[in-house]
Amino acid sequence: MQIIFDSKEKSIVRLDKDEEVLESLKLLAAKRDASCTFSMIGAAAMADLGYYNLGEKRYFSRTFESGHIEILSCSGSVAWDGEEILVHAHGAFSNERNTCFGGHVMKLVISVTAEIVIDWLPQKIIKTYNEEIGLKILSV
Repeated sequence: MQIIFDSKEKSIVRLDKDEEVLESLKLLAAKRDASCTFSMIGAAAMADLGYYNLGEKRYFSRTFESGHIEILSCSGSVAWDGEEILVHAHGAFSNERNTCFGGHVMKLVISVTAEIVIDWLPQKIIKTYNEEIGLKILSV
């Protein structure tokens, strides 16, 4: 991971081959002790994508491992539940046939490089567990 630009409000970060996106964002948020929103483009070797089934209150996921995955757009937020850092990301991707697919990002491993633009927030954003939905959601 290389920080290309860094200010109080914004960072631009490059991830390299074999780096995992969610863990990298957690490291950056922990270092700043802050929340953020982010957007990203790049290329991935593996994408574990899911969707949430409200009736069953759980995620279902599918892993894509062609090694040639374009990250067309991936965006999300980083929030906190006590000391736990929570990354929420959704992405749109394409394969070598330019077929698009997407979903909730469970895991994303870089194959070539990724460029992340991070907007740091002036305070920590908190998530708490919602019994009805079965997820930790943004709260005040």
